[in-house]
Amino acid sequence: MKQLYIGGEWVDSTGDERIDVDSPVTGEVIDSVPAGTADDVRRAVEAARRSQRALEEMTAFERAAVLDEVTEYFVEHEDEIAAGIVREEGKPLHEAYEETAYVISSSDDYGHDAIRLFGDVVPSEHRGRFAYTQREPYGVCAVISPWNFPLEVPGGSIYAAIATANPVVFKPAEETPLTAYHIANAFEQSSLPDGAFNLVTGAGETGQSLVEHDDVRLIAFTGSTEVGQQIAKTAAGRNAQCLLEMGGKDPIVVLDDADIDHAAESIVVGSNWNAGQVCCGTERVIVTEGAHDELVDAIVEKTEDLVLGDPFESGVDMGPMVSKRIQSKAVEHVDDAVTKGATLRTGGETDGLYFDPAVLEDVTESMAVAEEETFGPITPVIRAADYDEAIEIANRSRYGLQAAIFTDSLERAHDAANRLKAGGVFINESNNYWERLLPFGGYGESGSGGRYGSKWHLESMTQTKAVMMNYADY
Repeated sequence: MKQLYIGGEWVDSTGDERIDVDSPVTGEVIDSVPAGTADDVRRAVEAARRSQRALEEMTAFERAAVLDEVTEYFVEHEDEIAAGIVREEGKPLHEAYEETAYVISSSDDYGHDAIRLFGDVVPSEHRGRFAYTQREPYGVCAVISPWNFPLEVPGGSIYAAIATANPVVFKPAEETPLTAYHIANAFEQSSLPDGAFNLVTGAGETGQSLVEHDDVRLIAFTGSTEVGQQIAKTAAGRNAQCLLEMGGKDPIVVLDDADIDHAAESIVVGSNWNAGQVCCGTERVIVTEGAHDELVDAIVEKTEDLVLGDPFESGVDMGPMVSKRIQSKAVEHVDDAVTKGATLRTGGETDGLYFDPAVLEDVTESMAVAEEETFGPITPVIRAADYDEAIEIANRSRYGLQAAIFTDSLERAHDAANRLKAGGVFINESNNYWERLLPFGGYGESGSGGRYGSKWHLESMTQTKAVMMNYADY
């Protein structure tokens, strides 16, 4: 029976409630985890706080070595972890392996960047003084992660926190908590000081207890904008640092001079990767008049080529959505769009948690599918008169995570990179794209507090201290 991991030990929750974990693949309950209580959170935070000094006294090289040990566990158990991700989240097995491979490779980045997290020597305006800066941890870090990437998303924040000497209390998503046990096992078998990593499973109430705790000084959250904004308000009341990566309504702009086949292929991948359940997925396609008809036809053709089925079978492009709650929003967005005049070119049908990927034409900005985050396999296409209007439509959103543009014009590419209001802009590439060494995060309601990824992540999890040494004669 699954327990909590607190202070270097597997312990029972102080409460009796448990959370069943349902597999979207089979519909069966595959396990259960404790519903962590406020007392469990308190115990975990206290254990983390007690480990702070031991973690800080480790050199950056020693902490990097811990990440290497964790990675060894992931390599040894990769097949088991990938299969577990498929069972509890529903993505195809090849996507699960991409997730494990990403986490395994990125540990080197965090470890290597941590030993190069340099300060600066600062010229003093007075003789006999030596001034410099150094980067230091905030303290206990709450890592709260989503269900769509149960290893990759928390893995990066946990790596970054440990590498920079911030002890961690990890609260995984209630839909996909089982992968978190591999993370805990990996740290248990490493040389990390007891208490520097803790796992408390639970629902929203558990996460709320964690962010409300006075000794939590840093919160790394990935999830919905609504929850992230509430966390920000709570943290602001006690001046805790937040690193928030939230929702998106990410656009792809396609101009008349674009390579239409390449654009369509990138859009279909962007809209349907992980059944569209990605914060930087393609949620709006904005195309100029001259390319519209050809692009839509190409998107429809490529979407209909996708194979929907058992995510454990080879050749399957898309598995089930994670839950009825998530799927129902996608259904509502299709229905709303069609009611308001959009044309459903393909897809939209459901069978259990499987959702046939949809393409919507004649979409307008008054439709929910053009304004609200869908988080499902839907490609809504909006027509624009010209380049300037396309950019304006792309920017008419409260979100600003990632955007893309397809064009053969170098001038337009550079101009769009400046004008698109998003944390990442991609030229002739899907906006549903990230790399290990690129910063990841958004503008507006898509995020705040820093960036995820490599050195950017480490810098977001540290604060700058100024040091002045007076060595002159008094």
